[in-house]
Amino acid sequence: MMSVLMNTIVFEDCRNQWSVSRPLLGLILLNEKHFSELRASLINSQPLPKQEVLAQCFRNLMEGVEQNLSIKNRDRFTQNLSVFRRDVAEALRCDGHTEPCSLDMMS
Repeated sequence: MMSVLMNTIVFEDCRNQWSVSRPLLGLILLNEKHFSELRASLINSQPLPKQEVLAQCFRNLMEGVEQNLSIKNRDRFTQNLSVFRRDVAEALRCDGHTEPCSLDMMS
């Protein structure tokens, strides 16, 4: 389920990020090991120059997010997710073209 939600955020036109962010945070907190594996998979699948940018995107995603599901914490994660989605899309663009690089992060 976490893979599906991450794919939706990163690769699809997710118009309602709020409805995706709520279950995603719970899944991340429930299984941090799997989230770390997904993060590593995406980062390692990219060329070396993009890897540090993506690593920073993932650090920013969890910045200020605590290990609970309080309303304040969920709202913070939703805000971070919006920025994460935009930053990852920019990072995955190939050589400055408008089309994102082709990859399958979570197959």
